[in-house]
Amino acid sequence: MSRTSRRPLARAGAVALLAASLLTGCAQEEPTGDADLPSSAAPTSEEVETTTEAAVTSEPPVADDESVTSSAPPAEEEAPVAVTSADQSFTADLPAGWVDAMDLVDDENVQLAGRAPEQVDGFFPNILVTQEEYVSNLTSAVEETAEQLAGEDGEYELLEPAEVDGNRAPGYTIVREVQGRSLAQTQRWISHDGTLYVVTLSAPEADAQEAAPLLDSLLASWTWQD
Repeated sequence: MSRTSRRPLARAGAVALLAASLLTGCAQEEPTGDADLPSSAAPTSEEVETTTEAAVTSEPPVADDESVTSSAPPAEEEAPVAVTSADQSFTADLPAGWVDAMDLVDDENVQLAGRAPEQVDGFFPNILVTQEEYVSNLTSAVEETAEQLAGEDGEYELLEPAEVDGNRAPGYTIVREVQGRSLAQTQRWISHDGTLYVVTLSAPEADAQEAAPLLDSLLASWTWQD
């Protein structure tokens, strides 16, 4: 293995572990939602009697024709979340409902971090984008990294290159055990103006098929700012 390929491999492994830690770390911070709810006192028998009497003696309201025939407007769909990379080099859209998770990572190479609003099997699916050193032979580096990261026990699949705002982005998907659970991670490597950007989608294996289009959508929205 050449010196130039060892560095991307080491960083790709670090990025994958960072994404896995974000996946589990967020799960520990999820509030239960019950502790802060205000408690309400049960009604007294006198209040129940008064309420019942009012309900019996009151005449039901008469609805006019307009209120009967009208229907509530359909609920608006959530829009994607537009974000800008930390180095201001590109913009992209996180999936609708996702949140910016940059405050949950401590790595100066991370340019973008987002996570799903809800857990799947105790984890939050997430997307990380990191800035790495330039790689001359992108396709070979991607193939070598996928094989090394999967190891003997994991599985990997090389993906057809994706188009990312004029750049070709080869990638792969690996499935491996992390903290006793099966985790699927997809990486896309994008080389632009002498800089390598590694995009990593992490999700429980059970949610991998539903999560995959989310990464495709983010890549489709990617816009360079130079």
